[in-house]
Amino acid sequence: MQKPFNSYNKPFFNNIDTNTYVNEVILFIENKISNFPAFLKNSSLLQNLSQTIQGEDLITENLCDFFTAHEKIYTYQFGKQDNYFFQFRNQSKGQGHRSNDCGVILANTKGSLGKILVIEAKRLPTPGTSREKEYIEGNLGGIERFKKEVHSQEISYNLAIMIGYIQGENSSHWYKKVNEWINEQVQKSSNPDISWLDEDKLILDKNFTSNKTITKYNSLHSRIKLEKIKLNHYWIDLN
Repeated sequence: MQKPFNSYNKPFFNNIDTNTYVNEVILFIENKISNFPAFLKNSSLLQNLSQTIQGEDLITENLCDFFTAHEKIYTYQFGKQDNYFFQFRNQSKGQGHRSNDCGVILANTKGSLGKILVIEAKRLPTPGTSREKEYIEGNLGGIERFKKEVHSQEISYNLAIMIGYIQGENSSHWYKKVNEWINEQVQKSSNPDISWLDEDKLILDKNFTSNKTITKYNSLHSRIKLEKIKLNHYWIDLN
C-alpha cells in the first residue's frame, strides 16, 4: 500500500497514476543505460574518460544529460490526450536543503508536474579510507540516506534508484563487499536511529539483461517513519 501524496506533490496528484510513470521511467532507464559508458567517453564536455572518473558529480551530471538526450515522449490519456516527458534534473532539490543527485520530473507542455523518482549515485570504490563504506552508511551514505528519509521522502511511490560507478575491481567484488558492510550494520548499527535487517542486503536481479557493463541488484529498506522503500541498484563498469 502506497502512502498518500503530501503537499509537496499536490499539484501532481490531480490526474496522474504514479505507478504508470515510474514503471515507464524504469523501462526507459534499463533500455538506455548500457549505452552510457560510450556516451561518457565521447562527451564533448569531457576530454577523456580518465578525467571523468575522478569526479562523481561530473559523471552524474553527464548521466542526467545522457538520459535527457534520449528522453521519452509519449501519450497518456485520462479523459483527454496530452504529451508527457521526463526531465532528469541534476542536483534536484528535495524537501529541506538536501539535493538528490538526480531527480526525475514528469512534465508536459504546461510545465513541471512533480518529481516521481530519485536517483542517488556513488563511486565504487569511494576515494579515501574514511569514506570507504559511503555506498551504504555515514553522513553521505547512499542507502542510509534513504533509511533516514533524507532522500525520497517527498515521493509518493516507495521506489528509488542507486547508481554505482565501478572504477576498480568488478561487480562481483562489490556485491560481496557491500553486503559484508550491510551485515556489519545488521550486527550493530552505527546509527542508533535506524536498524538494519537481512532484507537490506542486495540481491542480484537475474531477470535483468544488459551487456557486461551493467549489473542490476534489488534491496528493500525500512525507514524511520515512512513505509519501506525498494531500491533498484544499477552498477556501471567504468574501468
